[in-house]
Amino acid sequence: MGVLSVRLDEDLEKQLEYLMKQRKIKDKSAYIRQLLDKAIKDDLITFLCEEVKEKRISVWKSAEIAQISLRAFQNELSKRDITTYTESGYEEDLNFILG
Repeated sequence: MGVLSVRLDEDLEKQLEYLMKQRKIKDKSAYIRQLLDKAIKDDLITFLCEEVKEKRISVWKSAEIAQISLRAFQNELSKRDITTYTESGYEEDLNFILG
């Protein structure tokens, strides 16, 4: 595990202290690690969704990198109105289903 030193500006420090007090959190380092983990995962998913949108990476590979299920990643794409199907893709699937 790496060590990171971070300086917080006054406003961010006040917000952090407020949340910790309201949530009765005692371990500042653990709380910041939790927040950082969430923020990095969110940013990673946002980045990967953009990569899928630009067709630089597959949905399956993106889900693997994000370490979430394919279904969960597809839900993330849906939330962002990013479609991965083309009209020809729908036609192919429909023809396959209909035989």
